[in-house]
Amino acid sequence: MAVNTMVQGTLVSFLVGITELNIDTTEIVDIKKVKSSPSYPDVIPKQMVVKVEKRLVESREVNFLVKFCPPGIVIVEASVNLENILGEHVFDIKRGLFIECRTILREYHCDPYFDEEYSVYCVSDYQGDPESPISEHKDSIAGLLKTERIPLDEEEVNSTLKFNIKYSKDDLTIVDWDGAFVFDPRGDFASNIELFEIANLQLLKLRVLEHELEERMEKASRLLQRTTLRKIPWLKSREIRYSLREIIQIRTESIQEFAATERNINLIGDWYSARLFNLITKKLHLEEWKANINKTLDTLEDIYSMISENFSMSFSTTLEFIIAFGWFFLLIGYFLLFVLEVLQKK
Repeated sequence: MAVNTMVQGTLVSFLVGITELNIDTTEIVDIKKVKSSPSYPDVIPKQMVVKVEKRLVESREVNFLVKFCPPGIVIVEASVNLENILGEHVFDIKRGLFIECRTILREYHCDPYFDEEYSVYCVSDYQGDPESPISEHKDSIAGLLKTERIPLDEEEVNSTLKFNIKYSKDDLTIVDWDGAFVFDPRGDFASNIELFEIANLQLLKLRVLEHELEERMEKASRLLQRTTLRKIPWLKSREIRYSLREIIQIRTESIQEFAATERNINLIGDWYSARLFNLITKKLHLEEWKANINKTLDTLEDIYSMISENFSMSFSTTLEFIIAFGWFFLLIGYFLLFVLEVLQKK
């Protein structure tokens, strides 16, 4: 990836992980904003500082910040100043940052199978409109956003760079699914990074929920097969009812969380932070994730309804058989009594 000039900047790579630990910390992260836009009242969770330290990565001193978002979310943020943020070596530095971030996540017993990674390339070393340096280095910028070393097609490059948002005449933020470039001569990066972290936090929650629902789907399918074959024990009826209640509860909580997020974003309307957050969620396809989860919940409800219906039919049939069998033994008893009376009279 060749560039004509050196572009200084700061690479901020972060990992969002999930843990069952209740981390004890009280220091709240205070994001000071330069842009005149309000905070999200209930959308952005409180980020509490757990640890701040420096480590060497690829022979460079890197600042690491560990934050905790209750309940159960750990964010490890690594930042390093680079003399040329568009150089080929940035790929290796970024990989090293993520390796170290995952090492730190393990310290907090985070699930190794579920995390979200994202990189933000922060550039403030320029004057005037950022369109000029972006146009000059567009191939390098698109390659870093896509984490792709091979040269990209011009149409792909242009398509990537078009997904952007401006606030003032001299700033620009380009958003992609794997990373973002933030150009701001005033260095107002923290508020943007916070929004990237929250969007990835939501994506992680959706991924975990989808995985849990897939496991429930497999279990429900096995139960349905057993009820069809009339091999389900009576004691499973309580489990079926409990599972159906759990699914309804998951749907209710999901609807409440999604509705609260959308409601609070709408409260802010067309403010820059709201528009940027909407841009990020579109690029991460959060709405598609929510739609797929709702479809899975619909399917699960249908399956457990069929299981309950099959179980009820099976139970009714068995009960009818028991009643009929009881009447049969009762008739035999009456017949024996009749025979005994006849014999006694003789």
